[in-house]
Amino acid sequence: MPKYILQEMPDLGNEGKRKVYPKLDSCRLIETEEFVKIVHSYQRAIAPSVVSAVLSEVAATLKRKLSEGYTVKLDDLGVFSLSLAFNDQKPTEMESDTDRMLHRKVVVSNVNFKADANLLKNLRYDTELERKVGGVKLLRSSSYTREERIARALTLIERNGFITLREYAALNGMSRTMASGDLKEICKDHATPIVSSGSGSHKVWVRRPLSEGTE
Repeated sequence: MPKYILQEMPDLGNEGKRKVYPKLDSCRLIETEEFVKIVHSYQRAIAPSVVSAVLSEVAATLKRKLSEGYTVKLDDLGVFSLSLAFNDQKPTEMESDTDRMLHRKVVVSNVNFKADANLLKNLRYDTELERKVGGVKLLRSSSYTREERIARALTLIERNGFITLREYAALNGMSRTMASGDLKEICKDHATPIVSSGSGSHKVWVRRPLSEGTE
């Protein structure tokens, strides 16, 4: 039975609020080779080599169709689409109604995935959760100061043109939740050189335009 923990979010905004949310205590990572064996254990008539070949071809075809600009829907799994971001240091805001934002460099920043409604429905029905013994866990703070986190992020932004939430979290040894709150606070401070671009799953973080008063 999968277990969950209750985790307290850091009060990054110093608002005196102690927000708590449930988080899965993941058993471990199942990689492709083991996954193939598991599928074969349920479908003995299908050889592991066939399962492996099908998975490999599905991944290759998905990559191919996404690179051609398609959105791909796989029944009982979900919808895949590309997330894009600017890969330059130009302003992300239009200067006027006639600004056509010419000569911009755009790259793939991530792959969006929206789970199929039936998949979520079945998971809710089939999954029984049990709370792991213990109290509320406080998220571990990054070992880097705010200035160091910003400087480390800027190094990657200078190289790639942007940084994703996943990259920021991994770079600074933070959870995605903590990294998201940290970036929110950083962006609110107009004295910092980082600002967000895009929204939702398309959001990335870039260097703040010079027009906003940063060096």
